[in-house]
Amino acid sequence: MHLHVALWVCGTLLALLLGWQQRKCWRLIWQLNGWRGVAQQPVLWFLICINLHPNSILDKVTRLRVLFQRPLAILIGTRALLYIDDPAGMECVLNAPECLDKTFMQEGFFARRGLLHARGQKWKLRRKQLNPAFNHNIVISFFDVFNSVGNQLLEQFATQPHLHGSAVRFKDAEDMLSRAVLEVSCLTIMGTPTNFTQADDAHIATTYKRLLEISAIKIVKPWLQIDLLHRLLEPQLYAEAAACNQLLVDFVAEIVQRKHRNWQLRNALDNGEDAPWQRRIFIEQMFQLAANGELTLQDIEDEAQSMVLVSFETVSNSIMIALLCLATHKGDCQQRLRAEIESVMPHGNDVSYVSVEHLQQLRYLDAFVNEALRLLATVPMNLRHVSRDFQLAGRDAIVPQNTIIVLDTFSMQRDTAWWGERATQFEPQRFLQQQQELLQKEEELEQEQVLHGQSKYTPTRRHSYSFLPFSKGLRTCIEFGDETCV
Repeated sequence: MHLHVALWVCGTLLALLLGWQQRKCWRLIWQLNGWRGVAQQPVLWFLICINLHPNSILDKVTRLRVLFQRPLAILIGTRALLYIDDPAGMECVLNAPECLDKTFMQEGFFARRGLLHARGQKWKLRRKQLNPAFNHNIVISFFDVFNSVGNQLLEQFATQPHLHGSAVRFKDAEDMLSRAVLEVSCLTIMGTPTNFTQADDAHIATTYKRLLEISAIKIVKPWLQIDLLHRLLEPQLYAEAAACNQLLVDFVAEIVQRKHRNWQLRNALDNGEDAPWQRRIFIEQMFQLAANGELTLQDIEDEAQSMVLVSFETVSNSIMIALLCLATHKGDCQQRLRAEIESVMPHGNDVSYVSVEHLQQLRYLDAFVNEALRLLATVPMNLRHVSRDFQLAGRDAIVPQNTIIVLDTFSMQRDTAWWGERATQFEPQRFLQQQQELLQKEEELEQEQVLHGQSKYTPTRRHSYSFLPFSKGLRTCIEFGDETCV
């Protein structure tokens, strides 16, 4: 009898403690969706449990989201998971100091070190240290590198039988493009040629891609972020991840250490003064910080690893997305692109150098790439950790500390509410609209309102956060204008 009473008391105390820990989460659920939000929690828990595979979760979320009122909060243990798929909500989160940090679910790369995983003040300090290495002039100075690797890539596609004509396979083309992007990343970040466009005998590029796939699995199965559970539940995957990680750590460490020795020797010969020809690229900025006592060599290796990883991932994925859209939308798109390129560069295939001025004139190409990244976002979902309570803009909802926020960029960029009835269609011309066209329609709107009191026109200006190919806000991307998200 006494045992039953003791168990009942312990159970009651545990329930009260759990309820106290969850009180702010339930408050958020109520503030967003009222009784409906509370009642649908078991359904949401069930849907999460059966849709955790990384190959299908995006498709399932896209189809199921329309069944629920959003933003949507889900109770996960003692935390809330807040799902947002509208531009105003994303603008609020991405600009909130309380949402600067990434979540524990993303701690899957390289021993959780470097700017990619830094939080709070540490991230702010390191970002400030790195910013000088990513200014506009340095990017422009790398156009020789971009053109050189681009020409090597063209040569490979022209001379290798399996890379052109009817024999080309997607996997072979993807592998070649990934190696070229990795070559550019190593040249621009670490100033080191690797000749990956010719050969990748160590399989560095494929290892980067595989590690990213494993990291995606660990995001949807966050318990695998705990090494012990990962080792016990997925021993083969754990061993593969450890091997991939070590190969890439050794690859970057060897380059950084060799470059550091050369940098020290050069500085000794120059008596510590910057030579006129010296370009302060990322790795040189890091070495200077180390010489000032602000960083260690291990810090430099961690930052170089982070930068190579994210630049390789975003750029290679963006290129493949654009090529996929080009291949699946033949006819008008290809003809317009070819005509624009021929008008800007009359020599056609004989052009071996593409300048900044050329790119600025390729407006349809820019619109084409933007439309490809709208339909097939390189970062389909973004996650944020809430460091302290804050209010969601435009709502009475208070988001509690330790909430995990899921920003569904993929669904937002295909939503008819923001992109019209043809939101799921590939139409690059939607990005060609100029400010003059917007002003013209606004004038017509005013005239219709004066004459008839109503208008058939609606404003065409979209929310500035309805298109987020490389994120925005406080933790926006820094490399090459918008290509590395850290």
